[in-house]
Amino acid sequence: MPQAPTAAAIVFPDGLVGLPALVRHRLSIVPDTALYEIVSDDDPTIGFIAASADSVRPGTSDRLRERGVIGEGEWVLAILAVHGDPPAITANLAGPVVIDMAKATARQLVIEDPEFPLQVPVSEAG
Repeated sequence: MPQAPTAAAIVFPDGLVGLPALVRHRLSIVPDTALYEIVSDDDPTIGFIAASADSVRPGTSDRLRERGVIGEGEWVLAILAVHGDPPAITANLAGPVVIDMAKATARQLVIEDPEFPLQVPVSEAG
């Protein structure tokens, strides 16, 4: 996966799924972690934490590239969420974010395939 800068402006030309008006965002690395934060410049109250999809499930980017869903130089982040009691962290591989840092653009995919689940448990080691 290409290395993300410490912070970068990225544009989602089509917005996010369910949030089409949120086009401008800021991507940054969460210090001392392997996580990323994406916060909307259009509505700074909306943001999320993500991890490399390949760190959640190795080979995810390769499978998407083989299917022609992503291109060379693009990388894939999985949005993280916290569910349940006790809380558990899951990654969304059904709606990953694809980023092209060379163009400073991103898009969110919708993948309807059981190979890419909506809630993949994230281990403490991962």
